[in-house]
Amino acid sequence: MNIEKVKNQFDLIAKQYDSHRRCFIPCYDDYYVRSVSILKEYKAKARHIADLGAGTGLLTKEIFLLYPEARFTLIDLSTDMLEIAKKRFSGLNNFEYLATDYIENTPADCDIICSALSIHHLENDEKQRIYSNIYKCMPDGGCFITLDQFCASSQTINDMYNSWWMNYIDNSGITSEQKKAWLERKKIDREISVEDTVSMLRKAGFSSVECVYCFMKFATLVAIK
Repeated sequence: MNIEKVKNQFDLIAKQYDSHRRCFIPCYDDYYVRSVSILKEYKAKARHIADLGAGTGLLTKEIFLLYPEARFTLIDLSTDMLEIAKKRFSGLNNFEYLATDYIENTPADCDIICSALSIHHLENDEKQRIYSNIYKCMPDGGCFITLDQFCASSQTINDMYNSWWMNYIDNSGITSEQKKAWLERKKIDREISVEDTVSMLRKAGFSSVECVYCFMKFATLVAIK
C-alpha cells in the first residue's frame, strides 16, 4: 500500500465524505446500521473499541450508539478525516484519535475492533498481517467486525456488480467532478472475495467467522476470538 497516496486521496475529500456516502453505497442503512447492530447479541457491554481506518467516524458513530460507555480509539492516516471525527464527537471525553498506520500500530486489549471500507485498500499480504495483528492483540472473547468492499468469486458476476453499481452512482445525483474523484480513489482498491477474506481470518486464528450481511460488493464479516 502506498500510504502517502491513500492519505492524500482521503484528505482531499474529507469535508464532502459524509454527504456523499449514500450516493456511493446503495445499501447504506442496512450496511452501517442494521448489520452492525448484531454486536449487541454477542456483547451487552464493551470496555474499549478501536476503529481502524476510522475516517470521519461514520462507523464509530453507529457503534457508539450501541456502547456509549466504552472508550473509543479512532485510527486513520488522514488527519483531515480525523478532524471531522473530532467535531462529530466533540464534548465526549471517552474518545482518542491517532493519525497513524494501523498495521504498524494495531491497538491492544480491545473488546471490539471494527473497520469500514478501509482494509480493501491493502495488498493481500498486508490484509493477512492486519488480521493476524488483530487476533494477537485481542483478548479471548474479543470481536472483530469489518464492513468492506469485495469482489465476487466469479469474474462474470463481478462485472455485473460493477455495472449495476456504476449505473446506481450515475443516477445518484453526484456531479461529474465527484464521480471523477471517486474513480481516482478506486485506483487504490485491492478487492478480494468474501470467501478469501474468511480464509484469511481463519488463518489468523479466528475460529468463529461469518459473513452476516452481503449486498453485491458490500459485506459485513464478524470474527470472534
